[in-house]
Amino acid sequence: DALLQRLVAASAQIRAGKWDDQPAPFMGGVISLDAAQNMLAAQQKLEGLGGKVLLRMRQPDPRSTVLTPGIVDVTGIEVPDEEYFGPLLTVIRYDDFPEAIRLANQTRYGLAVGLISSDAAQFDQLADEARAGIVNWNKPLTGASSKAPFGGVGASGNHRAAAWYAADYCAWPMASLVSDTLTLPATVSPGLPF
Repeated sequence: DALLQRLVAASAQIRAGKWDDQPAPFMGGVISLDAAQNMLAAQQKLEGLGGKVLLRMRQPDPRSTVLTPGIVDVTGIEVPDEEYFGPLLTVIRYDDFPEAIRLANQTRYGLAVGLISSDAAQFDQLADEARAGIVNWNKPLTGASSKAPFGGVGASGNHRAAAWYAADYCAWPMASLVSDTLTLPATVSPGLPF
């Protein structure tokens, strides 16, 4: 509860705005006005399904794509299995660690999962059992490094890690033997009649 209270309080103070706003914002807008409306509609849908809004996402200017962060507790509610590309966090409470892993794996996406804990054994268990392309321990799930594989194992990806590994499936080795004229080799192979 203390972690969630702190998360809500900190998220409420996040500055969202245009790239050239002063003071500088932490985050900008979503990709389009349609995307902003879809995010607000998603929050409304989650609330309509029984979700408890802990921090309401808002659109301060209806002509802007900027949204403030939102947090919705959806514990015990059947919610759509959707990825939200905007500042909307859903929270699901659990009774024990195996249930937490089960809940985390209960999605068709599988991009990222993280653990906030001092228990290394729990992280080892999560790393073994999670169906996700990114599994972090006490680190953010955003800002993936291009030095590490990146990509999901479900609908968020294709089991092909990006970053440095993308070259393994976006390109292929090619060899070429070239000559500007067609000539016989200096030594002809045995059994050839020329």
